[in-house]
Amino acid sequence: MPDEFHANYFAGRELDERAMSERATDPRAAAAHIELAEHYQAMALVFGAKPATSTPTVA
Repeated sequence: MPDEFHANYFAGRELDERAMSERATDPRAAAAHIELAEHYQAMALVFGAKPATSTPTVA
């Protein structure tokens, strides 16, 4: 159960960071949010989250 909790937590943080990257007006801030999202995604996978079928991209 703790692994599922952590997987869900990190997956949620990943989504939050990706959303913040889309709203960022400064390209450097957007890049930082994307980098954080990638780290959170890796942690979610470590704790057993299923990988996404596709990763959203920033235009």
